[in-house]
Amino acid sequence: MSGAESAEAFVGMLSPTHRLQEGEMSKKLQDQCFRIVSVKSPAKLYCCYAVIAVLTVAVIVLSVALSLSGRSPEQTSTKSTYCPTKWIGFGDRCFYFSENTNNWTFSQTFCKVQEAQLAKFDSLEELNFLKRYKGTFDHWIGLHRESPEHPWMWTDNTEYNSSVSEAIRGMEKYAYLNNNGISSARVHADRRWICSKPSNYVLKCQIPFSSF
Repeated sequence: MSGAESAEAFVGMLSPTHRLQEGEMSKKLQDQCFRIVSVKSPAKLYCCYAVIAVLTVAVIVLSVALSLSGRSPEQTSTKSTYCPTKWIGFGDRCFYFSENTNNWTFSQTFCKVQEAQLAKFDSLEELNFLKRYKGTFDHWIGLHRESPEHPWMWTDNTEYNSSVSEAIRGMEKYAYLNNNGISSARVHADRRWICSKPSNYVLKCQIPFSSF
């Protein structure tokens, strides 16, 4: 005899008393359910609604938190994602570190083609970043002067402020970064170079004033 047939036989053997008791139990359960949802006990309904609302909000908050935590640093980073490929973002600038060597004039021309200039920095923090990232190689930067009696100038014709970074060693006219800091050399010496330009994020935030 199968399990289903055994169950049917067992139900058929129940006495009328057993069936009556079963009916009474079902009726009691139904009465309890009706009392829960009855309009005579609105406090219980409000409590259920409040619990459901709190659980719904908790699920939404948890889902948002999990989606944010699953993002990679590249997705959450703002400044680095707005620099071109092979450029490194630091502060509001993008920097390019060459792997080839050439003289100062060629290096500046290369940077101009990239809509940039030989590296400029405005703070000691930026200078320290450049010295760390360049490795052991010497790199041209965007400082030059007419003679030892003239001040050091950036390629955008702004004057170099040594008070916010450091003094430049040597008596030549073109500056480069080495392991000791900033030194000077003749224009025709071959070195690697660093280009810099504002990040695209900064450029997008610059709203030009319309002329009246």
